[in-house]
Amino acid sequence: MNPTRLVSMVCLAAVLAAAGCGTVNTTSTRTEPATDSIATRTQINDLFNQIFLHVRDVRMFPAKSGVLQAQIDVANDGFQTRGFSYLVTWLDASGNTLPGPSSTWKTSRVAAGGSITITSVAPGPEATDFSIQVRRAS
Repeated sequence: MNPTRLVSMVCLAAVLAAAGCGTVNTTSTRTEPATDSIATRTQINDLFNQIFLHVRDVRMFPAKSGVLQAQIDVANDGFQTRGFSYLVTWLDASGNTLPGPSSTWKTSRVAAGGSITITSVAPGPEATDFSIQVRRAS
């Protein structure tokens, strides 16, 4: 075999092996959105972050206590673990912000190729909706 071709093949194998390091393979029986999935609108201000780290699914339903609970799936399509911060803000029927324990920035990490579920419970029965902001961890 040509030495140049051999070196090229070894380099290609090394790149492919490095790209696969740390990634996560996921298998799920869910092939469609959950029955409590809700439509979302996204405003993108950090395109680089959105390419790799994005909200995949949002679900909202009444918790056992009667107040709303939200589950937000955040996926990482990149080749490295990503740290990020998020802020969940609950709103009343008029769109006003409701104060509560979840109205502070929190940090999390998601493995390459993986996803995590963020859960937030409304601060009270007056909450009818929420928003989530996601940014790169500082």
